[in-house]
Amino acid sequence: MNPNEKKTACITGATSGIGAAFAGRFARQGYDLIITGRRKEKIESLSQALSQEYNIHVEVIIAELSNDKELEQLIEKISQIQNLEILVNNAGFAKQNYFHQEDLSAHEVMLKVHNLAVVKLCHAVVPNMLSKGKGNIINVSSLSAFCPFPTNAMYCATKAFINLFTESIALELKGTGVKVQALCPGMTRTDFHEKMGRDKNTYYKDSGMMKAMTPEEVVEISLQYLEKDKIICVPGINNKISRLLLKILPQAVIYKTASSMMQNI
Repeated sequence: MNPNEKKTACITGATSGIGAAFAGRFARQGYDLIITGRRKEKIESLSQALSQEYNIHVEVIIAELSNDKELEQLIEKISQIQNLEILVNNAGFAKQNYFHQEDLSAHEVMLKVHNLAVVKLCHAVVPNMLSKGKGNIINVSSLSAFCPFPTNAMYCATKAFINLFTESIALELKGTGVKVQALCPGMTRTDFHEKMGRDKNTYYKDSGMMKAMTPEEVVEISLQYLEKDKIICVPGINNKISRLLLKILPQAVIYKTASSMMQNI
């Protein structure tokens, strides 16, 4: 099947979690998919399941977005798809360590994946979306974008970049039919924290301010916000309260709280 025959969505980091949930949602809506990830067996299993269940074309691209050559190949691919209506920049990772103790190369990789790849992919698809007068871009950020946190300096900083970048281009594109959103989830039940050595059976909470959402809940709220042209999406009442507190509390209190939380990790 020619991917130009039907509307297409591209999701990076679609192997699991929020990315996989976006892929499933758009598959149900009849989109052909281009999904990227690094875990070949897992993402190909997802591809097969979605293509069979929803009778859509799913193309898997195994790509490390910090690799210049692999990123350029992805850019070339999506630039050629005239009916690409959705881009979800979801690929990302975290490392929990003091900034100076982490190898500089790890910081450079995070900058490339969280920021440079997002910028390049947005730059690749916006012109075609503008020419058609429609399109949606969702850049997955984090609640961490609103707060400094020791041992997560680069993660917080790169996510803050995503927010400001997204807000700026969304304002540039206002009224064109192209919508752009920064999705800022808080605690979400994925394998994200498991990769950092957390036990998912005890780390995620079922109640309270740290209650974890499911990826499907995050995706549903994201798309509701997109429909309403809201640029910054903070899904979940607990996360909204956290963001409000970060706006109104004195910086000294925020710094003390962040440092206290770090000591309990």
